[in-house]
Amino acid sequence: MTKIITFIFLIALAGPAYSQMKEIDSPVENFEKLWQKFNLRYANFNLKKVDWDEIYKKYRPLVDDETVNEELFNICCLMLQELNDGHVTITPNFTEEAIECGPPYEFNLTKEFETADEFEQFESILRQELVQNGFSKPIACKVTEETNFQYSISDSFGYLRLDEMTEENTFGRFNRALNEALSAFQNKQGIIIDLRFNGGGWDYIAYKLAGRLISGDQEVGHYERTRIKGTDQYTDKKYRKIKPKGKFQFAQSIVVLTSDYTASASEVFLLLMKDLPYVTIVGDHSEGIFSDVYEFKLPNKWEIGLSHQQFFSMDSTNYEGEGILPDIQVVNIKTDIKNKRDPVIRAAIGHLLEK
Repeated sequence: MTKIITFIFLIALAGPAYSQMKEIDSPVENFEKLWQKFNLRYANFNLKKVDWDEIYKKYRPLVDDETVNEELFNICCLMLQELNDGHVTITPNFTEEAIECGPPYEFNLTKEFETADEFEQFESILRQELVQNGFSKPIACKVTEETNFQYSISDSFGYLRLDEMTEENTFGRFNRALNEALSAFQNKQGIIIDLRFNGGGWDYIAYKLAGRLISGDQEVGHYERTRIKGTDQYTDKKYRKIKPKGKFQFAQSIVVLTSDYTASASEVFLLLMKDLPYVTIVGDHSEGIFSDVYEFKLPNKWEIGLSHQQFFSMDSTNYEGEGILPDIQVVNIKTDIKNKRDPVIRAAIGHLLEK
């Protein structure tokens, strides 16, 4: 499982929740377990240039036998944020509290459209750009009937917006959704796949999507390896080869739209597709978090996630922490709302027209 998660809990500090935050629950033991688990399994200390022993010396003195839950959570959060890793997560077992721990960085996309109203305006402009360029209004797939899987068609091109690499209820549901969209894309000259709002999900969804966009004579895949617990060594690199899937594929001009919010499983998809001669990435660099998430619980029942793997492209490049760069860099900014334009969509359509 590969996913990006930001934990936000938005309930007033009152009643039982408040008392839980002020309780003391073996703070030293839980801190030590947290640090040690990362010490044994986290895969990217060297890549992140983080000395985990020095991190221990920095934060361990802040915890003693009288440290309450709220303080412990804040200390642990600050310690984990030193890794600058969107796949590193910590969720306390409080049922209700106003406390959060997310990545230590901001996303350009959400910073530019930080309020719900701004984002809704931007989405409206995106739809207008499609319609003004001859596309139909976005169609929610009949299988999912959700806004995270929408497609649109013009006389020449197709557009697919996928906001999550997830599949609910049944394993075949995503396949049926893809069949519906790709059927509409048959005989089109090119398609746009919009992953700007895709924070990740499951790798096998990325594999399924990629398998519908390659032909039988193409070699597509990636490598991955896992840190061997308690050592500085890794397992041998495992090659994941992706083969064409489904009754039919679309293996011609494809533009993939990305932002710095494009993460995790959606980046695995980019890793598979980026070197194909008919694929062009337009937008901003992706977030740079690829590993599946190793999950465990502390003695106090807090849930923790860490990156224990490294992913590599076909040429053995590791994009962890940096993200995958676009072929054509175009970013969305706040003034796009005022100007009523989506320059990323315009660049994508312009590229397809040139092709």
